[in-house]
Amino acid sequence: MVDTNTGRIVGTLHQRDVLRVFIRPAEELAADIRAVLRDPAAFTVGIHQGVVTIGGVVEWKSQALALMEQLRLIEGVVDVRSEVTFDKDDLLIVPSGM
Repeated sequence: MVDTNTGRIVGTLHQRDVLRVFIRPAEELAADIRAVLRDPAAFTVGIHQGVVTIGGVVEWKSQALALMEQLRLIEGVVDVRSEVTFDKDDLLIVPSGM
């Protein structure tokens, strides 16, 4: 940080200081995440400094993608790392004539 009067450096700003505003206690985030999940027992959830790691299996690829987007909207979630797998790819485009 720079003093606007003197132009001298008077301090530093660290990433952790900026992110601290966004980070909520893991217990609060976990409760909000469980509220989004249809079957919380079917998923594993890890939270570290606002980064959510989620694992489990869903039927459709579109469900996995939608879940990631829902989690990213939760206040305090800094990032989502997906270990969610799917059984069927409903986003696969099959060329005609096959």
